[in-house]
Amino acid sequence: MSAISRKHGFTALKMFSAAIAMLLWCTGTYAIPAKPSPERLVNDFAGVFTSAQTATLENALVAYSDSTSTQIAIVTTTDLEGYQAAEYATRIGLEWGVGSSKFDNGIVILVKPKTAESGGKVFIAVGYGLEGAVPDAYAKRIINNEMIPHFMENDYFGGVESACLTLMKLA
Repeated sequence: MSAISRKHGFTALKMFSAAIAMLLWCTGTYAIPAKPSPERLVNDFAGVFTSAQTATLENALVAYSDSTSTQIAIVTTTDLEGYQAAEYATRIGLEWGVGSSKFDNGIVILVKPKTAESGGKVFIAVGYGLEGAVPDAYAKRIINNEMIPHFMENDYFGGVESACLTLMKLA
């Protein structure tokens, strides 16, 4: 097979894969949860927080948003719907409009708790407007140093609260 035909075969395969991905996306196989109404910054779809913990986080995040215009949204879920954690968190940020569209200063903290059937996933998606203050390397350190140690003790609130406090200082 010549180099040209190998190249075209690879291109056809990429186009076919893209078409399948588009078909799955259009048919709704992968779905991001709808933006909550009324809006809230703590969205505990996995049920890992108590109502008091949810209220504590919500109050802190609303006060922070009101004083800085930077928004931090927390989303827990039991299923990433076929997405990688990074893409799921980023899509939530974009589709829900987390942060100011003028400044692109939203942060999404995504937590998918570990279950008997699947491993846990955590990701912090940072809007472009905050990448100078919270680069990917910092977000990864926050996950590893602030969140995971708490999660290993089954303390999701402690891990998320610690991450929020650190992110508030940085942003």
